[in-house]
Amino acid sequence: MNPNKKYPLVITNTGNLVFPTAEGPLEFVDQFSLAAIEEAISKYDGKIILGIEKNNTKKDEDASSNLYKYGILATVSIMKKWHDGSLTVMVKAEERVEVKNVEKFEDKFYMATAEETKNEKLSDSELADFKKEAERMINLGGDREEALANLIASDDLQNNADINKTLLKIYTDTPVIDKVAANAIFQELNPLSQITTLMRLIAATIDTSDIEKNINKRIKTKIDDQQKEFYLREKLRAIKEELNESGEGEENSLESYKKRLETEPYPKHVKERILSEIDKLDGIQPTSAEANIQRTYVDWMMSLPWWEKTEDIKDLGFAKTTLDKNHFGLKKVKDRILEHLAVMQKTDSVKGQIITLVGPPGVGKTSLAKSIAEAMGRDFVKVSLGGIRDEAEIRGHRKTYIGAMPGRIIQSMKRAKVTNPVFLLDEIDKMATDYKGDPSAAMLEVLDPEQNKEFSDNYIEEPYDLSNVLFIATANYPEDIPEALYDRMEIINLSSYTEIEKLKIAREYLVPKVLKEHNLENGELIFTDEALEEIIKYYTREAGVRQLERWLSSMARKFIVKELSGELTSLEVTPQIINEYLGKRIFEHTKKQESAQVGVVTGLAYTQFGGDILPIEVNYFPGKGNLVLTGKLGDVMKESAQIAFDYVRSNYKEFGIPKEIFEENDVHIHVPEGAVPKDGPSAGGALTTAIISALSNRPVSENIGMTGEITLRGHILPIGGLREKSISAARSGLKEILIPAENEKDLEDIPDEVKAVLKIKPVKEYKEVYDEVFNTKHDFN
Repeated sequence: MNPNKKYPLVITNTGNLVFPTAEGPLEFVDQFSLAAIEEAISKYDGKIILGIEKNNTKKDEDASSNLYKYGILATVSIMKKWHDGSLTVMVKAEERVEVKNVEKFEDKFYMATAEETKNEKLSDSELADFKKEAERMINLGGDREEALANLIASDDLQNNADINKTLLKIYTDTPVIDKVAANAIFQELNPLSQITTLMRLIAATIDTSDIEKNINKRIKTKIDDQQKEFYLREKLRAIKEELNESGEGEENSLESYKKRLETEPYPKHVKERILSEIDKLDGIQPTSAEANIQRTYVDWMMSLPWWEKTEDIKDLGFAKTTLDKNHFGLKKVKDRILEHLAVMQKTDSVKGQIITLVGPPGVGKTSLAKSIAEAMGRDFVKVSLGGIRDEAEIRGHRKTYIGAMPGRIIQSMKRAKVTNPVFLLDEIDKMATDYKGDPSAAMLEVLDPEQNKEFSDNYIEEPYDLSNVLFIATANYPEDIPEALYDRMEIINLSSYTEIEKLKIAREYLVPKVLKEHNLENGELIFTDEALEEIIKYYTREAGVRQLERWLSSMARKFIVKELSGELTSLEVTPQIINEYLGKRIFEHTKKQESAQVGVVTGLAYTQFGGDILPIEVNYFPGKGNLVLTGKLGDVMKESAQIAFDYVRSNYKEFGIPKEIFEENDVHIHVPEGAVPKDGPSAGGALTTAIISALSNRPVSENIGMTGEITLRGHILPIGGLREKSISAARSGLKEILIPAENEKDLEDIPDEVKAVLKIKPVKEYKEVYDEVFNTKHDFN
């Protein structure tokens, strides 16, 4: 604030005092105040002086004679204008000022000068007296204790705002003197005078004799209760001894713990810690809160597995049979798991990289982890990490916190009851980080073989050995796994199932499972292959088989209703029955074009549900050479379209396109199903072909699809999801697809049934694509 600055003045009373650094609403109705507020907002950036009147019943033409010496410099903003002209304003008090030179301005409002003020500096003796008074006030109890303790601990008593805020806080539990005390300390510049004034006001409201009586009464009641409890407990103990009853009380529980520690092979450091905690518990009043905390801690320490282990089944034949029994296909995945189990048996150790199963929802990641546990003969536990943001979820809380307990890792080990379970860390890619810490950093200690031998949980406070645990993680997207964890993992990809694979899974696994769960015999409900295909193709759109199983369960429920009502005794399910029971078809797969068209090319897409084909349309019309993009394309796909367009323009002669067509027309690229977002670096080749087809007026065969990104020099770049894309191409009736040459190594992942009906041609440069599409005669009969 500039010293000695003039501002509009409004007059308020002690009941409306807004303390410096605070803010709150005030209402004004008198014309002088309303005019002053309007003036402050229009010409002084909302700055205004709040003058505090001494006597609100006194009517005096000279306002300065009825004002306290010190007021407040504040900023106001209008919250509400009422019909009667009055205002509700938000007042943000900034600092205490001395109010000087009060005068009327055009008989409309008051103006005044705001002069800066500061607390007076205390001498050494005054500082000692100030602290003495503060300590006296602390002894009165109440909410003022912490605020005063902090103030005494600081020697900075020259900070006007801090002292005043503290002194204001400490009288709030004496409501009778709120308004008086606020103004009393506000009008004083000497901190010692402020606190002595406040102490006098507070002391005047307290009857010390009553306080003394209340304290004595509480102490006597507490002593009486403790004596009564002690007497009853001693009497109960004597009665039990007389009856020769051991009982199940606290002492016997602690004694049983001590006996277990003597007879069972607890690690030395754990045994010493538990005995120490039992000794502490023995000396605490059993009904106290501290005793409950101590008892819970001892229970946790005693119930954790410290040495118990299961013996591994060292039979790779049994492991292979178990995996094949529970899962169809997945040859590469099963082979890798068998290799892992073989090395474990050879080295008698689980140390090494963590197996991480990555794939879309529903492809069997969790059930595969359970099968691994079954194949090894180990117990299985699971922790879902999706949405975890707090590091304490992994490491636990200190036991001094109310309601503290161990983290999820230690909790799961207690459930496992052995030190070597198969431990599934589900959805490890969905952990998040916020102000409560980074849970992925805590997971690092869990998974790192160099660290997890002495895992530290905040609640247990003793190192816990996780080195014998076989950790398996699952994730949907490998790029979302924290980098530090990813470095220690071995990624095993589980791709989406083909329709043929889904049919076999449904027939051999899901249908028997659903019939068993619903207590149905094989002859009661029979699913034909055609019915299963109907559900797979037109009622599900997924990479896995989770939704397929739900529809099978729905059919079972509907049949049971009809069976129990006497309408049916058995049912053979056909596609017509599926349509009748489940309603009309939900999904229709994208179908290829019925005939060759100009400016239409079939691209291949990879989605979270597997693969699909993606028709791309191009047209042109008179314009100025602009490129128009529609179809809810992402940034990557927009760039692909621009690169494809520029590539065609720079090579127009080779593609037989007149130069003028670019100068006199706008080109429009559209990808149908505009409401569905589309993105990804694999559409460049298809976009280029569609542009050439439209601008040269040459059709593209409806039987050809293509995938691969293009560069400005015409190179075709590799893509992902070739297996899923080729499956969708075959399903949609395409006869040939063009793929990047660098993806030839992925051809072995494509099912044989797809290769039997689909010609797959690798290409390195776009000119190969151009020749195959426009210069080659095809016979797709």
